[in-house]
Amino acid sequence: MILLVLPGALLFLTPWAWMILTAGKESKLIWQIPPVWIPPVYRWQNFGEAWLKGDFATFYTNTLFISLLNVAAVLISCSIAAYAFARMRFHGRTLAFMAIVMSRLVPAVALAVPFYLLIQALGLLGTKTALILVHAILTLPFTVLILSVFFRRIPVEIEDAAIVDGCSRLQLFWRIVLPLSLPSLAATGLFAFMLSYAEFLFALVLSGDAANRPLAVVMASLARNVDVSWGLLNSAIFLAVLPSLLLVAIVWRMIVEGILVGGVKG
Repeated sequence: MILLVLPGALLFLTPWAWMILTAGKESKLIWQIPPVWIPPVYRWQNFGEAWLKGDFATFYTNTLFISLLNVAAVLISCSIAAYAFARMRFHGRTLAFMAIVMSRLVPAVALAVPFYLLIQALGLLGTKTALILVHAILTLPFTVLILSVFFRRIPVEIEDAAIVDGCSRLQLFWRIVLPLSLPSLAATGLFAFMLSYAEFLFALVLSGDAANRPLAVVMASLARNVDVSWGLLNSAIFLAVLPSLLLVAIVWRMIVEGILVGGVKG
């Protein structure tokens, strides 16, 4: 088993190792032949320079603001919709569910112009609000699909018992279903965060001036710069992916420890 996993682990970890090692090199060492794999002196100041140079903190804040608000909007709206699809029976339920889920199969490039015209008509072009709305729309199909699957795993007997005790459908959702689904909501929120955090096409088209640009657009522009310092660029890349790595570690622990407990006694 180890022999099967090791090649995949090396394939995954090698770019990360190269990025971290290159982030601490002097520029002359990066292009030296034969290559210097491990720098004799690691330049930790590259991370500080990458943060301060080019107003990196502003782009970082923009990305976190857009991604976190997208997560909040998606979890609030999609949890209600997913529960309705998972538990309620109404006319057109299957058709509506399939329409929402299948809408994400439309290529993003085909949606760029319609979204641009719509955002322009709303007067939101070049604002963070535009990116939050678009990211929420793009994330909605996956979120509804994932949460509806999680909600179906909750034993129906628990909900029936709550209804017998006098809970309304809304009270049942807020007091019973959501607390039992916290690990699932955390995992779905992480999924929504990563989709928004790494989204590039609509961020490029709709973000407008530099004040509202997220990291994905800025990092792409730095990579195209012929005068870029590769040490600083790799430092910036590491800083850019750090929030995702931290969230993965936190949410993974929540999923492992927060095992869904449900059942009916007697």
